[in-house]
Amino acid sequence: MSDTSGVARNTSQPPEHYDDVREELQKMAERRKRSQTLLQKSKAPLRPGQTLLGTFMGVYVPTTQNILGIILFIRLPWITGQAGIIQAAIIVSMGCVSSCLTSLSMSAIATNGRVSAGGCYQIIKKSLGPEFGGVVGILLFLSNNFGVAMYVLGFVEALQDAFPGITISDDQANDNRAIGAVTLIFLATIVYVGISYISKFALLFLTGVITAIFSIFLGVFVHTGVPDGAVVGLTWDNFSENIKPAYTSGNSFATLLALFFPAVTDPLAGSNLSGDLSNASVSIPPGTLYAVLTTTIIFLSQVVLTGGSTLRSALLDDKLIVTKVAWPFPELIYGGIMLSTLGAGLQSLAGAPRLLAAIARDDLVPVLRPLVPLPGQEPRKIVILCCFISMCVLMLGELDAVAPFITMWFLTCYSIINGACFMLSYEMSPGFRPAWRYFHWSAALLGMLICLGMMFFISWYFAMSALVLSFFLYKLIERQLGKKNVELVAHDTTVERSDESNNRMVEAQAAQLEESAERADWASGIRFNKVRTALLGLQEHDYEFKYWRPFVLFLCKVSPENQQYVPQRGMINLIQQLMKRGKGISFVAGVVEGDYTPANVQLAKSAVKCLKVIMREKKIDGFPEVIVAPTIYEGQRFLIQGKGFGVLRPNTVMMGFPSDLDNMSEKAKKNYVNIVKDSATAGKTLIVCKGTVDFPDGKEVIVSGTVDVWWVFDLLPARGLLLLLPYLLQQHRAWRHTKTRLFVVTGYDEPMEQLQSILEDMLTASGLQASVHILQMDASDAPRYTSVGKSSHESLTKFSHSPSIMGLTDYLHAVSLDIQDIKMETLPESPPKEEVPAEDSPFTQDPVNNRGVSHHVSQSSKEKKKVPMSEKDRRSSCNFLTSDKYGSRLTAAFKKYSADSAMVVLALPKQQRVQTAVEYLDSLSVLIADLPLVMMVQESGMERIQLYG
Repeated sequence: MSDTSGVARNTSQPPEHYDDVREELQKMAERRKRSQTLLQKSKAPLRPGQTLLGTFMGVYVPTTQNILGIILFIRLPWITGQAGIIQAAIIVSMGCVSSCLTSLSMSAIATNGRVSAGGCYQIIKKSLGPEFGGVVGILLFLSNNFGVAMYVLGFVEALQDAFPGITISDDQANDNRAIGAVTLIFLATIVYVGISYISKFALLFLTGVITAIFSIFLGVFVHTGVPDGAVVGLTWDNFSENIKPAYTSGNSFATLLALFFPAVTDPLAGSNLSGDLSNASVSIPPGTLYAVLTTTIIFLSQVVLTGGSTLRSALLDDKLIVTKVAWPFPELIYGGIMLSTLGAGLQSLAGAPRLLAAIARDDLVPVLRPLVPLPGQEPRKIVILCCFISMCVLMLGELDAVAPFITMWFLTCYSIINGACFMLSYEMSPGFRPAWRYFHWSAALLGMLICLGMMFFISWYFAMSALVLSFFLYKLIERQLGKKNVELVAHDTTVERSDESNNRMVEAQAAQLEESAERADWASGIRFNKVRTALLGLQEHDYEFKYWRPFVLFLCKVSPENQQYVPQRGMINLIQQLMKRGKGISFVAGVVEGDYTPANVQLAKSAVKCLKVIMREKKIDGFPEVIVAPTIYEGQRFLIQGKGFGVLRPNTVMMGFPSDLDNMSEKAKKNYVNIVKDSATAGKTLIVCKGTVDFPDGKEVIVSGTVDVWWVFDLLPARGLLLLLPYLLQQHRAWRHTKTRLFVVTGYDEPMEQLQSILEDMLTASGLQASVHILQMDASDAPRYTSVGKSSHESLTKFSHSPSIMGLTDYLHAVSLDIQDIKMETLPESPPKEEVPAEDSPFTQDPVNNRGVSHHVSQSSKEKKKVPMSEKDRRSSCNFLTSDKYGSRLTAAFKKYSADSAMVVLALPKQQRVQTAVEYLDSLSVLIADLPLVMMVQESGMERIQLYG
């Protein structure tokens, strides 16, 4: 405390403002460190030999190379002959439209913040989360590796057509494998050396491809008017002849679409090299779109020009008919085919290792950990892995069975990308602020639907296979992320954490949870919109009566020394056990005592992190909360008044009974009693828990025996909540082996037989199982309940449908008829039971096993012949019990009948007008002193619970 009275301070202690200055300096240092870290990330040092690429060389060239592959020269003329010019143009348009829409979506996502190395994977991961990012990345990685093998085999086919003399053995398949293996090793060597060499070779390869394409276009016009065999030039007669389809056996529009689509399956080649771009956000959008538009024009021109200038028979029979169309030399086409296949294979082999390296760095797949490259190093290990995978595919020799999978994987990736852009844009998330403005959520939705539609149109079983693979990868990554989040959560939170090692453990867990919370989640926007809509539409009556659920505010203790949760006899276990069947929500809330300063706010945040770890361990459905207040009492009072959102506010407050009353100050006792009163004032049910042993956790401790519910001079206290609480607990494995006993304490003038019959029928109609035991006692023997309480007659008549007050006997008869009606509607008719022998009185005193033995009235109790009890038997139940120092026989009754029970549930006695807070707490302590576990429930009068009917 600061000294303002002029008294000299102890010079051995620094002034308080020194601590404030030190704290501010520490914050400044942390901010500076974070700024430097961000600056280093934004300006990462170049790898040795690394060259940053611009829009043209880094995006446009590799994307164009990947699209202008072998299909343009070999498959597209054959597709035109099969489908005709119009349908072939539609096939090309469908593929290019899906590619263009995906490029628009990718441009929007790529310009929503900084793009780091990892390309498409990193972009999707930051937008939708690591699960979908990992799925897209792995599918693209596999597709690129399979594509490398396809491009190499295409190169070998063109090479052998151009030079028939190149043979190694008599087996053509072995020649393909041998030549393909040499070619693949050559490409892998270029990639292994570095990205700068790839860019140099890429421009050379693209130049050869463009030259070959122009030679075809020139040849069309050169042969016009000068026919050369099957190449008749561009004439109307030939054009009109080839405009219609002429499908041969086994071919259709769908099969041709599947054959063509691999040509446009990678407009993402530029984004895969995002780590090597000087400015990825600026280069990716225009470079990708220009490449897609350029290749679309080339594909459509190829369809029209070759279809209008070549006979259909030649288009169908000669796969390399374009070599006869080209001018001046057919060798230009062979060179273009080989250069296009080599260029596309080179780009795929360069992008795939970087994708897998980014996934390995994020530890999404543990088996990839040894392949993680060192900072600033090329992913050479992964290059070798890619070469091995492509080599294995190459050895198969036939890719026709694998090609549909490549198509499906790319279409799946495109669907995810378009879906990501659609969700982020449609939900109008404030965090989605792309610099690329030429897109709309409807275009992204259309792109997603087109891709999904084409998947099932081409082949529904291949589409399902791709989706199943994607789902498997998603669950695999999700499981790995879950393991990372909980691998440190292996210690018992019920033990007080006071040593430094345990504190470090909890801090590490909290940091891990915070890191996981910062990850993008594809469903977060959807969940928020659903919650927002539901909250705005929620009304007061929506969770009352039949829809009542426990919404608990647990006032926990937080250690002032280290901000750790104080176990409190395992009371937090009750929260999780109530929520299992109740499906409610809980707040585990504590208070940091002190002024509202940055230091105390930071302590509160640390406490919240620790509570979050514990709630995650206990699997508690709810939220942690720790606030700063001048006193514990003021903080708890604020939580009771203000916690919640709209009408969704806690309806129940739970707290522990003081464990050491003797050492509590009088002020602390008064504040505790005030919290009891404040809960009632706020209209909330209060549950006070006390335990001489720990409440069971359901793992190491599973209880058996009975849960005793006591109704003392009150029927259906808290609208039956005292019976509902044991029912909810018994749905959990910790309490599943217990049974409920209902003890009803009434006056001597009550009709016991009718009362017991009514209560048992009521329990049957409500679906609750409990044995009923009725004790009779003078009101003066229970002063804690009768002085401010009400008689059973008043308790029953408050549920009457008539405004007039009926006699108890008449009311019981009316309620009995009402309950019988309910049973007839909801329960099957029971056969009549045998009559109860006369010696089986409702409550029989047994000198040895005197534990409240009672007889049970059958469901058809109206058909039974009741056996009257003698006045002597009725009065002998509690007369022999001794009174405590407050003149109550209830203390002895609790000890006699419930001392060995698993738990006791009873109404919280109200404070007498003449009682002080100290006397009231002492009275409660004496009442429950002999009970191991107790839940005392204070009704608010606003409980909205439907027990039966």
